[in-house]
Amino acid sequence: MSSSVRRPPKRHEADRSLQASVRDLPGIGTKRQVLLGTLGIQSVGDLLVYPPIRYIDRTSFAAISDLVAGEARTVAATVVGFSLKPGRGKRLSIVEVEDASGRMRCLWFNQPYLKQVFLPGSRFVLSGTVRLDAHGPTMIHPEYEAFEDTDGAANEADTTSPASSAAGTELVHTGRIVPVYRTRPGMSQKQLRLVVKQALDTYADQVHDLLPDALRRTLGLVGLPEAIRSLHFPEDLTLADAARRRLAFDEMLALQTLFAIARKQKRQRAGPTPPPTGIMAALISRLPFALTASQQTALSDIMADLAGPHPMRRLLQGDVGCGKTVVAALAAAAVCASGGQVALLCPTEILAEQHFGTMKRFLEPLGFSVGLLTGALEAPEREQTSRALADGRTRLIVGTHALIGERIAFKHLSLVIVDEEQRFGVFQRTKLVYNAPGAHLLVMSATPIPRTLALTAYGDLDVTVISQMPPGRGGHTTRLVRENQRAQALKQMAASINSGLQGFYVCPALEESSSDLINVSAARAEVARLLAPGRGIEILTGRTPRAKRAEILEGFLANRIGLVIATTVLEVGIDIPSATILVVEQAERFGLCQLHQMRGRVARTDAPSFSYFMVSDEASEKARARLKVLEATFDGFAVAEEDMMLRGPGEIGGTRQHGIPDLKFASLPEDLDLMLRARDEAFRSFLGGEAPAEWHGWLEAVTGLADGSRSVV
Repeated sequence: MSSSVRRPPKRHEADRSLQASVRDLPGIGTKRQVLLGTLGIQSVGDLLVYPPIRYIDRTSFAAISDLVAGEARTVAATVVGFSLKPGRGKRLSIVEVEDASGRMRCLWFNQPYLKQVFLPGSRFVLSGTVRLDAHGPTMIHPEYEAFEDTDGAANEADTTSPASSAAGTELVHTGRIVPVYRTRPGMSQKQLRLVVKQALDTYADQVHDLLPDALRRTLGLVGLPEAIRSLHFPEDLTLADAARRRLAFDEMLALQTLFAIARKQKRQRAGPTPPPTGIMAALISRLPFALTASQQTALSDIMADLAGPHPMRRLLQGDVGCGKTVVAALAAAAVCASGGQVALLCPTEILAEQHFGTMKRFLEPLGFSVGLLTGALEAPEREQTSRALADGRTRLIVGTHALIGERIAFKHLSLVIVDEEQRFGVFQRTKLVYNAPGAHLLVMSATPIPRTLALTAYGDLDVTVISQMPPGRGGHTTRLVRENQRAQALKQMAASINSGLQGFYVCPALEESSSDLINVSAARAEVARLLAPGRGIEILTGRTPRAKRAEILEGFLANRIGLVIATTVLEVGIDIPSATILVVEQAERFGLCQLHQMRGRVARTDAPSFSYFMVSDEASEKARARLKVLEATFDGFAVAEEDMMLRGPGEIGGTRQHGIPDLKFASLPEDLDLMLRARDEAFRSFLGGEAPAEWHGWLEAVTGLADGSRSVV
């Protein structure tokens, strides 16, 4: 039995489209198709651009006599014998092999079928980690492939020539640079590697390079077919890097092309009716406080867009507590005054409910009705809300994904506001305006995005930054707490709560599990012993029922509750200025920007505030160094820049932030040069009139991308 790649049956050769299902590959049944689907692999094209996470160099053969314990080596040898040794619950398959320099044993547990594979006299290439025991060199569960060496090269130690397999084709798992993929239980590396090799052998010649040759040569990029082959089975690691760089440029160019198209389409559309002249001055005069200069600048940008001839597409960015919500409320009021409707999209029910209360207090005295639409609404209430939107009685609707997931009809949707935009996808954020393409779009993010990342995630938007905080904010102290300091820190926190202050206590887990994560119930039991009798303590999570959630927040506002134990639901939507203390357990489990968002919830008044970030003894030195950034600064943009440098753009929120494209190949800031070139090329070629002829194939492929696609093959 050989593990080499089999030639696909001829019945599969008729359909060689890259859009073909992976099920069309030989050996892929329903179970493997489902497993591949969980990896995001649905089609053959998906498989061809599924990136390895690393490579193992198995290009050189070692003589058995030269093997050293602890090293990972590759050996070409002949089978001398096979024996099966019984044991307690395990049967040990022992294969003895030899080359010209000596003998070696290979061991497998509970795989007696190997007797039919390792026949005496057959030749194999074996790769694994070497152990030395009383029997000499040993490999346990090595990867193996049968081969025939027609020229005797594999008998020589340290040759770098790839061996040929018994089927006469190249080796896949040994004797070469071998790819290692992210996989799932039920599909081994060997199985996935074979599937990829089958796809390459059958479909790689169907790959067409859509980049203009002149641009590819100018950038020094390899051809796409060559890149795809070298991505998986490179002859050397420099070719693997060249393949990644080519595919990185393709995915960034695809994204920037979509952004250029979006900007072009915006220029071709007429915007809604402009707000009445002088409306903003009248609205600002109703506020009980003065706007900061930065807020006034942001409003000027937005009002210029609202009065312009084309729909607004703008990102309003600013640190936690900078006053983005009041700017959005003023913009919403201006649009309502022009006769339009506004939709405010939020990622969580808690945030939606808080915004609903804020907008209701501000807009209803002006005569504009405000509604709420979330997944928690009962059917009759949902139907009533939908009717009020359709006939125009509701002028502003606040909602969660329910606004996207249902066919909601508006009488005159003129402005879509997306809050905490980083929790929505690049494609999700515009779904609300698909049925009203002339509507304005304002997206807001309290997670500061570095400029390089903003060009990647928000290339279709104009950007306004509120850089100034409202006056009267008290100082904030952040302290990292090691485990041997934890008990004392909790006593200090409890003493503050007992004295009448209030705080939040965040845990990484909702409930007890086999992991070592601290959960909210365990934290409550521990902290409750430290609080004075009658000092309220409650648990707030995403699963807390709506009525209970409202009760907790009301009790917290009235200071009947001193401490709220929460999950990361605290990160967005909690606006209770009286809270001044934050404790986060196992802080190394969170991203810097996520922690910064949390501490922004307790730094909203002129009272001094404190954050205690508990750090486990198991935390690495790299994690501790990363967290020290939070001790050094409260500047969210500085935190975001550092987080991107340390963790990469995809991890800026702790877990992957869906608003930031899930780039498979590109890495920022390392590939910043490619990203900027991709942006320049896309905007030059596609933002103006008719795209140059050499780009027609690329443009057709990109405009046909499904949501979530990041490569053009």
